Formats: sequence, C-alpha cells, structure tokens
Amino acid sequence: MAEDEDWRLFVEEWSRKEGREITGRTPLTGDASNRRYFRVFFRGAKRPHSAILMEREGTLGFKKSEEAVSKASLDPPGDPFLLVADAFGRRGLPVPAIYHRLEDGSKTLQEDFGDETFLSRVMAHPGQAELVTEKSLTLLVALQAERPDDDLSWVRARPYSRELIRWEFEHFAEYGLSGASGSALSEIGLAFDREAAALAGEKVQVLVHRDYHSRNIMVRQDGSLALIDFQDLLVGSPYYDLASLLFDAYRTVPLEKIEESLARYLELGQKAGILPETGFEEAMERLCRHAFQRNLKACGRFFYISDVKKNPAYLGSVAGTHANMVRLVRRVPSLAPLYRTFSDYLRFPDRLSRR
Repeated sequence: MAEDEDWRLFVEEWSRKEGREITGRTPLTGDASNRRYFRVFFRGAKRPHSAILMEREGTLGFKKSEEAVSKASLDPPGDPFLLVADAFGRRGLPVPAIYHRLEDGSKTLQEDFGDETFLSRVMAHPGQAELVTEKSLTLLVALQAERPDDDLSWVRARPYSRELIRWEFEHFAEYGLSGASGSALSEIGLAFDREAAALAGEKVQVLVHRDYHSRNIMVRQDGSLALIDFQDLLVGSPYYDLASLLFDAYRTVPLEKIEESLARYLELGQKAGILPETGFEEAMERLCRHAFQRNLKACGRFFYISDVKKNPAYLGSVAGTHANMVRLVRRVPSLAPLYRTFSDYLRFPDRLSRR
C-alpha cells in the first residue's frame, strides 16, 4: 500500500465517522526519535478542524527505545505512549486526547495543541517567563504527586537506576568526548560510577517525565500548559525533571531565577506531600548534581543524533550543555573533580570527529 494511501485510510476511519473531510496534511518538525508528526486538516461542521498524526517507524517505542532503560525492567503491557496518555487523562493531567489509534501505537491521531511551546512563548514574550515558569512548576508537582499505582503500576518496574544513569554517562563519553586515551577513559568511568551511585540513592521516588523541558511543555490558547513526549516515563528522583526544566540546553535561566524557582518548588512539593522538609542548600546541591548529569546526557544525545541519525539540527544546543556544566561547577564546587576528568576532551560541533 502506498504511504499516502496508508495514512489517509487510517485517518478516514475516524474522520468519516465524525463527519469530517480531510483537506490536507503538513509535516511538523519532529523530535529526535523514530516518530514523525503531521498536522492533518479537516472540513466539516464539527470541531476540531485539525489534529496531529503521529507515525512511528520500527517496533514498540519503549521496548526498542533509543533511550535505554534498566536491563531488569519489564516490558510495559502495551505501547507506553498510549498507556501514559490514557492514565494521565483519567487523572486529569493535561495531555493530548487520542482520537484514533492503532493498538501497537505505530499510528495515533491526537489533539492539536498548536505550535506554541514554553520556549517559543518566553522567546516572543520575555516578560512572561516568570508566569510560565510558575505554571510549569505547578504542573511538575501535579505530575509528581500522582502515584505509580493501578494503570501506572508497570512504571514501578522502570526505575531511574544506577545502571541506567551509568549508561547515560557512557553514552556521553562515547559521543560527547574526543581524543581521550584508554587510561583517561578508565579514570572518567570510575568517576562516573561514583556519581551514578550517588544520584540513584535518592530516598524520595516520584514519576519522572524524563524530558521535562521548554520544548515539551505546550502553551494552549487559554494560556494553560500541557505535556507531550511522555512515553519514557520512569520512577526516580524529584530533582531530575526540575533540573531538566531549570538547566535547559535550549535557554539560559539566570542563577538567581533558578534559586527562586527551587525555593518555590520546595514550597509546592512540601505542600503536596511529595517532599520532606529539606534545607535549601542541600536541595540546591541535589538539583545541581542531577542537572550536571542531565546536561552530560543531553550533550551526548545531540552528537549521537548527528552522528548516527545524520540529523545535525541539535548541534546548536551543544554549547548550552557545555555552558551549564561550567555554571554548575561554579555553584557546586564538589562537582569540579568530576568535571576535570573529562573537560579536556569535550567535543565541539566544529570538531565533529570523535577520534
């Protein structure tokens, strides 16, 4: 079956029943995974007059994810995007409605939130950054307050484990470094082992979106926020998604604003009952250590996407990860020994060779 006929037949299974006629589709900028997105347009008396078509290439996303999971993890009981979308929807979290689906998740027709993200809103309206950040912190706490029970109980088998954190460090070393000798890589690996053990030791465990940043938080027409790209949901530290939001590779948040946001997050988290009473400096160090690891992981991913997937679109964000590493070391000097093990071997986009 021709590709054009394939997608059209899938969408028409829904649109005809809903009294809508397809008038066209346009490709959207995709993410870094094996998923492609299109906006499909409809004519008819009913709204909506557009929807987002997702087509996934290859096998089930979470089973064959480009994002590693713990080897001990069990496969989810279905497609993870659909499982999480359904579970979050039942809990009242703002995620796209799924209008139509193939049960293996290879095609979905989803609610269209438009094109405005957290990032595009604050780039166009810098004065709204504080308001959007407040809404993002509130949404994050609402996500973390949900328990991995009942229809999300399978997520308990997917911890943000020491093994997984170590894999992400190795991914960074493979793609984000260049020119390190065998002995240097051995020293780096030992340092990563110690840090992975420390990061995996958080006592408080919550749902982790795993990619909670300014490009994955949508701003809807009424100004409320919504979540996308949540198929890699895990259980882990409450500071991981916060680090992803505040030490974002796509935008630079001033340190004083990060500290204000952390204080507000602690207030919201303690009120919601997901965080114990924690001293600010202790919380700041935890946040920064997770942010450091997160930025190393992102740096490695950007080069991986360029090297392996032949998509250089994310190389422009490498500088942001490097800058965040330096900022984090300055704020938490105990990170300096770890940084020194690999800083001389950092790879830059204008030096694309890994060796």
